[in-house]
Amino acid sequence: MFNLQKPISMKKINLISGVAVVAVILGMSFTSCSSSNNTPTGPKKTDPSTIATADLVAYFPFNGNGNDSITGLTPTKMPSVTYVTARRGKGFQGVANAYFLYNLPAASKLRTLKAFTVSMWLNEPPAPQDVVPTPLLLQITNDSDQFWGNLTLNQDRLGTTALPVDSINLKAVFQKFGVPYNLQFINFPNPAVQASKWIHLIFEYDNVTSTFNVFVNGVKLNLPSGWTNRFTDATSTTPLGDLNFVHASQLVIGAWMQEVTGVGAVNTWQGWFTGTMDELRIYDRALTSTEALALYTAEVTQLNP
Repeated sequence: MFNLQKPISMKKINLISGVAVVAVILGMSFTSCSSSNNTPTGPKKTDPSTIATADLVAYFPFNGNGNDSITGLTPTKMPSVTYVTARRGKGFQGVANAYFLYNLPAASKLRTLKAFTVSMWLNEPPAPQDVVPTPLLLQITNDSDQFWGNLTLNQDRLGTTALPVDSINLKAVFQKFGVPYNLQFINFPNPAVQASKWIHLIFEYDNVTSTFNVFVNGVKLNLPSGWTNRFTDATSTTPLGDLNFVHASQLVIGAWMQEVTGVGAVNTWQGWFTGTMDELRIYDRALTSTEALALYTAEVTQLNP
């Protein structure tokens, strides 16, 4: 028998081989794309505690307890404290008669802060003028001055200023013993400090530049120079420099010290923290603007789904 099929030329063989190779490559490409599309790609998680780690002296996650994750500090009292779902796991839910009280060890760096940065997630209702008492968020106490202590952050009433009613008016007070302006008072009402909404708040004092700064969601607020620049006295010529705390034996979160101890008169305008607080961090120096933004950005990668 004769083979009636025509022989296939080498040119056709090469063409067929080429088509086969292309088909294989395309098949691999489609498989790769399909695999890539099915792979979750969220933002890279960053541990906020890796920002300025060496200067982080206290960290309270409030994830079901009031413990400090840096030094192991635990509250000696925490009546009526409850935790709710917050920004990262659980957070501290403030309410009347709920607070954390800590006894600071003699070697605690919180006793001897020369500068500070305090950061937190905060969701706090407003305090309208003459309607409710003003809450205290936190305080490093002063045994000889239980009113303002050594470092205090409290919420003030909105007053009659042009501040929007959906904002909160916060006040920072910190101490340099031995100078005319030993207690530095700064109210920093600002529309960016929104009420009843989660914000990431950083407030800090820089002893190198003698300046006070506030960051909201990683952005530095443009505060008036009279609020930012800190001096030792009314002449406004000597920069404040290093802070100098005295008798800083305790830390309280969520209540004025007089409400906790019963020592001294409790003014009618003093009230309990009634918002939600999460991821409280304290540093022993002022963060730079770059670090403040990096901290906020890292915090965002850890938010509850």
